[in-house]
Amino acid sequence: MLKHILVTGGTSGIGLALCKLLIRDHGCYVYLGSIDQTNGATALKKILQEVPDKWNQIEVVQIDVLDDQSCVSAAKTLKDKGVKLYALVNNAGIMYAEPDMVINTNFKGPKRVTDALIGLIDKSEGRIVNVSSGAASMWLRHQDAETKKLFTNPDITLEELEAAVNQNVTAKNFKMGNGYGLSKAGLCALTLIQAKSYPNLTVTSLSPGFIDTPMTKGFGAKLTPEQGCLSTLKCLFEPVTSGHYYGSDGLRSPMTVTRDPGMPEYEGEENPDASKYNK
Repeated sequence: MLKHILVTGGTSGIGLALCKLLIRDHGCYVYLGSIDQTNGATALKKILQEVPDKWNQIEVVQIDVLDDQSCVSAAKTLKDKGVKLYALVNNAGIMYAEPDMVINTNFKGPKRVTDALIGLIDKSEGRIVNVSSGAASMWLRHQDAETKKLFTNPDITLEELEAAVNQNVTAKNFKMGNGYGLSKAGLCALTLIQAKSYPNLTVTSLSPGFIDTPMTKGFGAKLTPEQGCLSTLKCLFEPVTSGHYYGSDGLRSPMTVTRDPGMPEYEGEENPDASKYNK
């Protein structure tokens, strides 16, 4: 039986590449999440130009991660079709926008989508994969000890996390850019909450790496979107631990320091030494 997987932000970059790989190499049925049908149709056409024989393993689902009703409507559409999801990949994200929009998309969006779709995810083997970023650890490593402890606490509550994110937005504590790193650190902390809330599911977060996508144009990224899918595919199909954060090479990574690909896997120590994980 085909594994059914919904990928938000499936119209470009890593999301588009992931949808293609899932139907081409992993025999999955994919719901390509798109903010509207026009963009979704364009993305679907691109994929089927490369894998035309997989036309019956993919369809577009209209879903706007910023809109509660859109997420609920997408869930109803799938439920009415009798769909049971093996996995949800919260991939949709933005970088270049006002801080409130960045937080709403990258941090609140995955929660909004998960809350709407949770009833459709297979309770015996289902997975939720939250696509975060290395920017999460880049932000968190500059924070004080209390903030680091809060964002990596497996017992953090949603109320505590939302308050912390809001406080940092109000204080404009971004360190870089416009809240992107904060939003992705929040997503990793949300993963801890979801892992505890849904003990029968495997919920992970990850960094795809520095990938050449529309979001990173002009910054010198050289890895392809397909290469950026490595860690997501591991979190979808291989043995991983719920609540953990994985690097772009598929190995567990710390949240409070940056771990370069190829360096030792994080073993869970409370105060990781950056020199152990940096080249």
